[in-house]
Amino acid sequence: MKKFKVDKSQVLSKNAQKEILGGRPVLSSCPTGCFDLFFSDAFGERCAVPSNTGEICFGRINREGNCCL
Repeated sequence: MKKFKVDKSQVLSKNAQKEILGGRPVLSSCPTGCFDLFFSDAFGERCAVPSNTGEICFGRINREGNCCL
């Protein structure tokens, strides 16, 4: 782990930031599976389903007409 000094403060590398959750990955609350209630675009290929936290989850419409994430 490389550490750099800038003036009197310490700057951590990207890997070090990830270790202390400074560069943590975004966790998704999107469900998995296929849904029959969804929003779709004008072309009817892509769709969106809201998660229980309000996040918008994007997917594709399958042959049965469901939105699969």
